[in-house]
Amino acid sequence: MSNDGMQWIADVFDSYCLALVRGLAVPELVQRMGADPAAVQQHVTGSEAFSMAMNEGPVSLLGTSEGWAFSLEHWSDQAAGAATLAEVSRGTEAVVLVNSGVGLMRFLHAVDGLVVADFEPGVSARDVDFAVAERLRPFATDAYLFEVDGSPVMGEGDEELWMLRFAEHVFGVALPREELEHGALAAVLLA
Repeated sequence: MSNDGMQWIADVFDSYCLALVRGLAVPELVQRMGADPAAVQQHVTGSEAFSMAMNEGPVSLLGTSEGWAFSLEHWSDQAAGAATLAEVSRGTEAVVLVNSGVGLMRFLHAVDGLVVADFEPGVSARDVDFAVAERLRPFATDAYLFEVDGSPVMGEGDEELWMLRFAEHVFGVALPREELEHGALAAVLLA
């Protein structure tokens, strides 16, 4: 899979819950999300996943990229739940990005079952508990994601792009655009 960064997601998906977990294989991610790895379907297109979601319940498209397993939910946000996030990050770390499609966005970072960052893009860095998430601060500063006064560098004022840029720069994550936009991936019902 070729990787295209993360910022392209804003151009393709109106809403999503994207979970990235370092060092897990897809079956382990599926199990930690509370689904049965044996129920994973292969070669599911985005339109097929949409039909599944409308008819059967929450669906996650699955894959791996550069040492991270990912789960992309278009019409649900189960990965952002406290219990799920604690479980998927057990023994590793997870990053979850949520765009509700109606203005609410959320960035979550958990390490070994503990949420160390949970904030809405666009808030002042003063409003983020960096005492807990201290390891994020140098990356955010080096990537020019925060101004000297602690406010986020928003570029054109787009909180979603800021959130995607933050994940891309801080964690070095990237996703394969062609496969997610036009290809077929593994998928599982989360209900």
